[in-house]
Amino acid sequence: MKILIIEDEESVRLALSKILENFGYNIFTAADGPEGLELFVRQGDFDLVVTDLSLPGPSGWEVASSVKEREPKTPVILLSGWDVTDSELRSRGNIERVLSKPVKISSLLQAISELVIKREA
Repeated sequence: MKILIIEDEESVRLALSKILENFGYNIFTAADGPEGLELFVRQGDFDLVVTDLSLPGPSGWEVASSVKEREPKTPVILLSGWDVTDSELRSRGNIERVLSKPVKISSLLQAISELVIKREA
């Protein structure tokens, strides 16, 4: 499974990529929205995108919107240190899951599993 992680905090980006690689995922990383979107277009066929909400350049919301414009079935998980309300999530319509930072690895793995199964169904 091919996952793109877009996270501006280097320590978080590296930790997530190493942990997910240990679980057998093929991980690509980017430090900001523009780099992440370029990688999404260039590498293609991602099974999942995990993006931080607060990124330099386009926000996580904008990254998710761009991902969905290009590949509507690609699930997006938003990582946020801020509260994201259910109404905001519904109004945006381009995020499948929001996980609070610091993210629990068990929560991330469960979300990945559920979203990929849902996508394949």
